[in-house]
Amino acid sequence: MFLALTDSAGIGRPEINAMVEGFEVDAVWRDARLVVELDGRDTHGTAAAFERDRERDRVLQVAGWRPVRITHRQIRGVSGAVIDDVRRLLAAGRLAA
Repeated sequence: MFLALTDSAGIGRPEINAMVEGFEVDAVWRDARLVVELDGRDTHGTAAAFERDRERDRVLQVAGWRPVRITHRQIRGVSGAVIDDVRRLLAAGRLAA
C-alpha cells in the first residue's frame, strides 16, 4: 500500500527492506537520508519490539538519518497528509545533502 502511495504521488520508490547502519529498515531514500518504518501493532506491539524500535531510531539519528514511523491506519486514513510529509522530508534531506 505504501509503494502504491509513493508511486501515485510521483516521489519515487524507496528501497524496501534495505540495510542501513546495521538495521533492516522498511523503506529508505538514501539520497535524502530518510528512513520510513511502517509500523503495525502486530509486529511492533510488544515490549521487546518497542525497545528495538527506539534503539534503531536513536542509532539512525546519531548517524545522520531521519527515521519516521507511519502506521497502517495513517496510510489508509490520512494518506494525503502522510505523503505530503514524506515529500517535505525528502526535499529537506536532499537540500541538506
